[in-house]
Amino acid sequence: MLRDHVQSYDPIFQQAALGMALISLSGTFIKVNSALYDLLGHPPHELVFPAQLDITYQHMLSDLTKYGESLQSDLLTSGTIEQEIQHSTGRCLKITIHLAIIQDDDQKPSHYWAQFEDHTLLSDLESKLHSNEFVLHDIQNSYHQLLEKMQLAVLITKKGVIQYVNPAALRLVHAKDKSELLGTTTDTVVDASYHTTLSERRKNFYTHQTLSGVSYLINCLDGQQKLVDGFTLIIRYEGEPGAVGVFKDITEQRQKEEYMMQSEKLTMAGQLAAGIAHEIRNPLTSINGFMKLMRSSKRSTEAYFDIIESELKRIELIVNELLVLSKPQGKHISKPLNILPILDQVITLMKVQAALKNIEIRNDSPDSSQWILGEINQLKQVFINLLKNGMDAMESSGTIWVTVVSTDYEVQISVQDEGIGMTSEQIQRLGEPFFTTKDSGTGLGIMITQNIIHNHGGSIQIESIPEQGTTFTVKLPRISKPEDA
Repeated sequence: MLRDHVQSYDPIFQQAALGMALISLSGTFIKVNSALYDLLGHPPHELVFPAQLDITYQHMLSDLTKYGESLQSDLLTSGTIEQEIQHSTGRCLKITIHLAIIQDDDQKPSHYWAQFEDHTLLSDLESKLHSNEFVLHDIQNSYHQLLEKMQLAVLITKKGVIQYVNPAALRLVHAKDKSELLGTTTDTVVDASYHTTLSERRKNFYTHQTLSGVSYLINCLDGQQKLVDGFTLIIRYEGEPGAVGVFKDITEQRQKEEYMMQSEKLTMAGQLAAGIAHEIRNPLTSINGFMKLMRSSKRSTEAYFDIIESELKRIELIVNELLVLSKPQGKHISKPLNILPILDQVITLMKVQAALKNIEIRNDSPDSSQWILGEINQLKQVFINLLKNGMDAMESSGTIWVTVVSTDYEVQISVQDEGIGMTSEQIQRLGEPFFTTKDSGTGLGIMITQNIIHNHGGSIQIESIPEQGTTFTVKLPRISKPEDA
């Protein structure tokens, strides 16, 4: 008779997404469905039988039979109990077990029917999404509900083809229904300008089995473009390798960053304007004097022409550097750069401001080129910021050293001043918006500097001693000399 009952449950067992089991009154497994094997960490290809599970989960079965007996004494036919069960990998599962008492034809208890509902993902999802050890099983109903309610966009793909999107992902790309995305490739969503990045990530995973965070420019279905930031986890989805991508829209955030960078550049340009005007006045005075000499002189004026041309080029260089600061910030497009000429141009520009405070800027750089990948105008802004900070920290006179050294892997550019220095507490707070050690300032300059260096794959180190000075060291990845350079 019990066998007939068991067979009658087969369709439910085959179709159920929840883990289910039939348990005898004495506390042994009679039948276990595949979803429960998956829940406990035993894939279908492993030869695991209910009798083997009896030994492993003896304590849990004992608790269930005791609970079943208490239900019978209270004349109840079902109830719910919370249990912590050990997964085959050793991790702890938080399970809600719905236990029902099945009666025979004589209305006597025959066996128990148990449904196992896993709540582990709900409590551990945040930490597990950031863990490389997280293994995602076939998405169960509870997990689907969680994904549907998440505010971050979630996509599941197999071989680049979208298999699942949550409502937040639909909102992100302005889609009305999942059918507009399911079955399409990520190449259609990610803008063509980022296809190389997409391809490199795939190659990196196939080679090293790792995936780092990434930013993409995506195309919405209504033609709008957005910048997104996210990470990817490799899982098994419906029995095959798949990828879960979690993304957030950073378009507005990036626009604010670019606005702050532009505002800081314009502020800097205004502060430099007085010094630059003074510097331009000197060569103009020289040109005017030589023009008068040329009019009154009967001798060859070839040398005068050379001097005038040199002074005009000097004016052009200073004005061009000022214009760089006032131009709107364009899209960051890195290309191979020799950092040394960039530093020379920045130092030439900043010497104007330094001279007004009787400060000398000295450059100690190697003779050979130092190649990096970067965006020239953003890097100029970094070193202008650092030199200006050094001058602001020095009351009057002194020297600022700009030193360049390199290793096989990176180029290090140090800017060392002889200013008032900072305490360790002040150094830790550098980069916070509106924190500054100056009498007047916004604190945005160093924050923007750190952001630019981070976007270039580098880092910035700060060393300071109160009343002795500060050294900012920018470290950027070094590359080999380009063939066309």
